[in-house]
Amino acid sequence: MSNPTIASAAIAALEHPISALDDRPALAADDLKAYFDANPQQLCDAHNTLVRALGAPEGASGVGFMASDGISGDTVQDALEHVHQQMTDLTLGSVPDGSIDVNKLDSSVRTQLEEIDSLQDAVTQLQQDIQAVRPSGAQYPLMVLAMSEDCPSTLTDEMASAALGAHFASEVYDLGIQLAWLCRWKNSTLPSATFRSKQTINEIFADVNTLTEIEQLTPVRNLISLSAEMSRAYQTAMDEAGL
Repeated sequence: MSNPTIASAAIAALEHPISALDDRPALAADDLKAYFDANPQQLCDAHNTLVRALGAPEGASGVGFMASDGISGDTVQDALEHVHQQMTDLTLGSVPDGSIDVNKLDSSVRTQLEEIDSLQDAVTQLQQDIQAVRPSGAQYPLMVLAMSEDCPSTLTDEMASAALGAHFASEVYDLGIQLAWLCRWKNSTLPSATFRSKQTINEIFADVNTLTEIEQLTPVRNLISLSAEMSRAYQTAMDEAGL
């Protein structure tokens, strides 16, 4: 026998209303007693039916639920299943975008995010400051390190390439004046104004006069030789220029 439903416990009307009896009922004593007991028995049966329906495994599916912003469903069962799905998604990492704000994060994570914001502001300010600063020893540390005896041999090529902009030819400018600073730092001949005006490594290698001048600039030539990539590019430029 299937479990009763909540709806089946509803009483539309009493089966033996007292008001339906005559003022002097023509009933035997036992029948009159049974008539009076019928209403309480009907209520008792309805109550027990309701209790069984609510206690059944599917009982929650018969209890209504008013959906909220965070939980949907027409019954308590639907709402519970929705909450369960949300918890499952959270466990699996499927957290809806934008559903967690900074207040939900651990305090240590919030502190790190604040530090990152602060560093980003500092970097932005530093980048702005650098644009206004002319070449100096502090501005070109890669050149210093690449030419230094203390530079690890495993980093020499990488530093030399980065210093000359070999990997960033379209991003690094003022290379002519940077290399001029290097020559001054190494007590070498100061490059010509034409050399110093060159912006990128491509401009430097494309000028025959500049290529000739590099041969007299030991620090620049040494720096080029540290990078296999730059050495090949320089040699190719020299061959094409017939030097």
